[in-house]
Amino acid sequence: MMRVLVVSIGTYGDVLPFIAMAAELGRRGHEVTLASAETFEAPARRAGVPFEPLMSTAEYAGLFDHPDFWRPWLGPQRLFSALPELARPTYEFIARNHQPGETVVVASALAFGARVAEEILRVPVVWAHLTPILLPSRHEPPRLPFLPLPRWLPPVIKWKLQTGAYKFAIAPRLRPKLNAFRAELGLPPIENLRKWWRPRRRMALLFPDWFAAPQPDWPEQARQLDFPRADLFGARSERLDPALQAFLSAGEKPIAITFGSARFGSDKLYRAAIEACVRLGRRCLVLSQQPMEAVEGLEHAAFFTEYAPLSQVLPNCAALVHHGGVGTVSLALAAGVPQLIAPMAFDQFDHAARVRRLGCGASLSRRRFGARSAASVLARILDSPEVAASCAAAAARSGRGDAIIDACDLIEREGTPRSMAAPARRRSSV
Repeated sequence: MMRVLVVSIGTYGDVLPFIAMAAELGRRGHEVTLASAETFEAPARRAGVPFEPLMSTAEYAGLFDHPDFWRPWLGPQRLFSALPELARPTYEFIARNHQPGETVVVASALAFGARVAEEILRVPVVWAHLTPILLPSRHEPPRLPFLPLPRWLPPVIKWKLQTGAYKFAIAPRLRPKLNAFRAELGLPPIENLRKWWRPRRRMALLFPDWFAAPQPDWPEQARQLDFPRADLFGARSERLDPALQAFLSAGEKPIAITFGSARFGSDKLYRAAIEACVRLGRRCLVLSQQPMEAVEGLEHAAFFTEYAPLSQVLPNCAALVHHGGVGTVSLALAAGVPQLIAPMAFDQFDHAARVRRLGCGASLSRRRFGARSAASVLARILDSPEVAASCAAAAARSGRGDAIIDACDLIEREGTPRSMAAPARRRSSV
């Protein structure tokens, strides 16, 4: 039996797969504790996973619900300014629960405190990456939200521009606070953030190779799995609400609309998406946890629900309009439904580009997303035999493996604690 400390930092779509892994590891008899924002305590405990908060619900809302967080340029600035503050509680959680020789850490990419714990405590860390944007590559650079580049630009030029963006836009927001914390612990300063961030041990990539082909410069220790299926861990019940089930069964398949857990910036998108469905004469289903004042006057035009597992809903839908979160993208691919994506920030632009390349949908910028434009694009992808064939092919490829089971197998194999070399105390050149 191992003691497994699971650390996840992010929004619902980022954290639910870690709750799923923690629940599966607990089922296998390991002693598991999850650390994340207090917001996720309820779903963790419903899954039978012991929980420790890294930040309060108010702190979570102050970061993730801020209007600037969902803007292509300002969002990454806010995130990378806040992440060093979470390194301390993350490290302290691991240090407090660490038992030498018996402990393994499972961490999301932004859990910098786990990397610090790896250096000081020599605790093995298995990293789980949910999205390809976390793996920079000179061969196929991902699409960055704050650096829109033309598609025709050669990869080597994109790589150089992105490297400059990391160096001058991201590193200055991370390094000073991280190095101040490291100095308190007697660790040398970080000079090359990207090299320091690169995992030392096994990585689980929770997205398949047909969605993001492996690149020659990805870490050798990375193992690519399928998409995780974790949306059920966000539901309060295993069964759909009877009213929702009745709506889905009552007529023509509706168009589903959701813009994730974003509480700002999506009001106009919801209204435009509903109006687009009205223009097309299509029923629509709106899934949103935020107040719906922006759709006043359109209450009759849609069925509204706060949350429903997309894995249960989408097989009964004709298409999905959404923000481009990786969990939402993966569930739409698995259901074989066309997607219209309006990316707002972070990895959503890269996901939208990958869905387009697969032939499984289209995207509109938030600026261009209106009722008329959305209706036009929806009509095109709904009527396209090529899109239908691509969606069917993606559905056939999805779910060939169980990513949560496979990730836990990897954690048990590769995460078994073993001796690690003492961290160097010289000035860091990584």
